[in-house]
Amino acid sequence: MIPSDSLRHEILEYSLNKYNTKPIYPWTLLPEYAVLRHESSLKWYALFMNVDGQRLGLTPGRIYDVIDLRCREEDISSYLGKRGFLPAYHMSKKDWITILLDGSVDIEKIIELLDISFEITRDHKDLSSSSDYNKSFDISNDSKYNRSFYADKNYDYNISKDIDIPAKVTFTGTYKDQPLSFGGRRRADESLPPKIAQMKELYNVLDSKPGADGYYFYKQGKFMEDYEEPYDFRGRFTRYFPTYHVMNNDQLQGYFDFRRRFRNGEIDVSSISSGAYVTSLSFIYVYLYEILCNIGISDPEEGFRKLLYMDEVFGDKDPSMHEYIQDWLKDYVVYYNLPESLIDGGYDKSFDDSLSTLLTYENFIRDARGDKISSSSENIIDDDKTSKDSSFELSEDDIHKIFEAIDALSSYSLKGSLFYKKNPKDMEEVTVRAYRNVSLFYQEHNKPMLLEKCFGAKGVYPYHMFRKAIFYDHIHYEDYEYIFSDARIYRCRDGHWSLETFYKADSKSSDLGAICKEIDRICRRKFSFGHPLQQKLNLPLIIQAISDAADTYIKEKEEAAKPKIHIDFGKLSGIRKDAAYTRDQLITEEELSDEDEFLKFENDNNIKDDITEDDISKDYILKVDISNDQISNDNVSNDKTVSNDQPSGNLPISEKQMNIVNLLLSGGNVIEYAASNHLMLAIEIDAINEALYDEIGDTVIEFDGDTPELVEDYIDDIKQILGIR
Repeated sequence: MIPSDSLRHEILEYSLNKYNTKPIYPWTLLPEYAVLRHESSLKWYALFMNVDGQRLGLTPGRIYDVIDLRCREEDISSYLGKRGFLPAYHMSKKDWITILLDGSVDIEKIIELLDISFEITRDHKDLSSSSDYNKSFDISNDSKYNRSFYADKNYDYNISKDIDIPAKVTFTGTYKDQPLSFGGRRRADESLPPKIAQMKELYNVLDSKPGADGYYFYKQGKFMEDYEEPYDFRGRFTRYFPTYHVMNNDQLQGYFDFRRRFRNGEIDVSSISSGAYVTSLSFIYVYLYEILCNIGISDPEEGFRKLLYMDEVFGDKDPSMHEYIQDWLKDYVVYYNLPESLIDGGYDKSFDDSLSTLLTYENFIRDARGDKISSSSENIIDDDKTSKDSSFELSEDDIHKIFEAIDALSSYSLKGSLFYKKNPKDMEEVTVRAYRNVSLFYQEHNKPMLLEKCFGAKGVYPYHMFRKAIFYDHIHYEDYEYIFSDARIYRCRDGHWSLETFYKADSKSSDLGAICKEIDRICRRKFSFGHPLQQKLNLPLIIQAISDAADTYIKEKEEAAKPKIHIDFGKLSGIRKDAAYTRDQLITEEELSDEDEFLKFENDNNIKDDITEDDISKDYILKVDISNDQISNDNVSNDKTVSNDQPSGNLPISEKQMNIVNLLLSGGNVIEYAASNHLMLAIEIDAINEALYDEIGDTVIEFDGDTPELVEDYIDDIKQILGIR
């Protein structure tokens, strides 16, 4: 992606006009990397690249367009340290220098150094024969190559600039005027269908401005979009980035016949031979480019369906084409403003949705944080602060959604963890809390948000629409926005496309994967679950943040498990009255002494003063606590009883299976033992492998029907799990 403020186009224009040098793009996978090669020495004198700022020691995540130029060794030190000059990137620092093309260095200075690089690169033989070699050159005095000449960003490709070629060429002097013969080529042109001949005249061979190939392809394609003429093509055509103007007359007629038959369903794709397919492949790409440019398409949705069909028919034959079409489908929806639902099932939008979910969560953490975290504190979370803080309350659905997003973006799969399979709710709770704690740590220490740590800086980057395709931006939006998700927003301003996203939002994060693996390890340790995992993460504060999250959750879980006691004090008065009434019914008036009658009166009127609500509450709670202690003691007693009755109950395998393992460890005769105990050895070994798989995650005993053997790598783990010394 070439930044919009780059001076690259002006430099290329200057080089073309002064040295007649066109850029060469040597690397298919790096389409923005270009070189200028000297015609005499065939050596490079300029190299254009767009590089991440981190590689240059500049702003990470920002793309810089740069040029590498040859420079005299004694002059390099005078440039380094100045604004816009850097040590050579990718080339020898001894005689090359890197210059930023963002305007940091004046265009005149860059052109001066370009001319110097050109002279340095010139072939020595060519130098010695050049009369101008020893002359100093000053481009400031050369009006032909001033900036206004080569910097033409306002070039209008909608205006055709065809060149009028005279019908005949004549000579004067000794010879008589006569037409210059063009031989077979003229005869071929004369036999060409008029429509194709007119199409060829639309192309200007001298126009080498950036984007010219796409413009002329679109112009010629729209002119020929309804053309259908049968032709018997028997030749071959193979070309990278094929267009009309690179085809000869025979190939042009062959392509339009291929397109006619393909449109009419006359081509049986399955019957195309391998040799014919190579030729057809270049034709197929031309047809794909036509679809991208809406050539021969009634409406964009029809074009989208045709792209899907092309992928269905040819994608399995050419994996590269399948990858291109998958990217183009997304761009097609954005460019033609189609509903994003069209790419459901084709483009995996879940990755973008997961980024959007975590971005929302991090913003929620930041907004809820306020001033609660002290910037000087070494603790990740205050002891008194728990998830019960209203600012951090999340519903179960929210927790599950955030966990799913974390797992989708992490290179380490938490959902594949044995702990998650056995305790999914615990894993989800701890993971979401741990992510929050680590995010708070980054905020507290003025670091980028955790999401940016894992996926690069979130920013607006130049975007190349329909990358690796011949395409012309015929709509040319002045102000357009397409929101794919919160983490992927496309914009076009005056024909310049950009994408707001995370810089590395194209693959799962290994940084997030390391955090998730540590979460799994700590969960196993805190919950005393299964086989312990080895610690890989070496960031003590991050580990502490994860551990704090697990501790807080476990504490809350234990508190929630305690019985809740609720006393309705409003009903106590009624209970007392009912008790007094029952007592009165059981005692007759004659049985009451004067003292009893006095006490009865006092109880009826002053009982609230004698017994307080706190007394009742304490008495009731005390009884409940005593009852709970008795229940707990009973449970302990029962547990001990079970332990005495089944001494091997804690082991994952039976006693006989344990004997088999011991025999394998000691080198005993397992086959004889199985026979004497009437055991099916294969079944017992399968049971052992299955029982230990949850702990170790692999087969521990190999048995090919002859003699079983323990896997040597797991012997120590088996002894630890089974308590064998």
